Amino acid sequence: MPRLRVGTWNIKGGRGRKGCPLMFSKRNLNRMAKEIYEAGLDIVLLQEVDVKNVRCAWFDQPRYLAKKLEAYTSAKWHSLFAQAFTLLGGSYGNAVLSAYPLEEVLTLSLKLPGQKVEERVFLFAHVFLPGAGPLGIGTFHLSVKGESQRVPEAKRIKAALGKLFPLPPLILGGDLNGKRGSAAFQELATAIFPLEELGPADGDSFTAPAYSARIDFLFGKGVTPSTSGIIDAGEASDHHLVWVECDI
Repeated sequence: MPRLRVGTWNIKGGRGRKGCPLMFSKRNLNRMAKEIYEAGLDIVLLQEVDVKNVRCAWFDQPRYLAKKLEAYTSAKWHSLFAQAFTLLGGSYGNAVLSAYPLEEVLTLSLKLPGQKVEERVFLFAHVFLPGAGPLGIGTFHLSVKGESQRVPEAKRIKAALGKLFPLPPLILGGDLNGKRGSAAFQELATAIFPLEELGPADGDSFTAPAYSARIDFLFGKGVTPSTSGIIDAGEASDHHLVWVECDI
């Protein structure tokens, strides 16, 4: 039975905890790669990823992180990116990094009719593990503008996955922008088919001067969690890395 460590991380475009515009630092990405390696992760689900835009100095951030992980592990790493919208001559969205081969299954826009706030996207892929069938993995980043936005986004994700039955074992992770027990959390956990929360029961994953909370989560179906944790990577991002180890 394969055992994997999977993490989710909102990397804030590599701009650090304060997120200053046009202040991307390669140092932040290097710190992230080091934390991912030291945590022994096999798959990482990323949000707030910049690709080849002015703000990130034209870097392809998922590919850069994959290359850094290859240098640490002496093994091939794979990456996928899903654009939420164009930004400053390039893109902004979600990404997946994997130590195993990846195949994109679905890129789903979460834009709602008449929406005037930042658009979101859901990326779902298959990871191919030696001696086992595919593992479904997905990365989401729900709206910061309240449950009236987040619940329809969560409904859209569950509806899209519901059309893919029979589903393989799967792990979803991302920035919910809401707490455990919120309406969007319940939508992901229960509607259409149940998902189990996989991450640690305690600890904050987002820190700001006036607000700290747990808003980054991992959910699964057909997997068995054993250990989990939250890693504070200092100034690299205003979100912490949330991870879980699972038997698939």
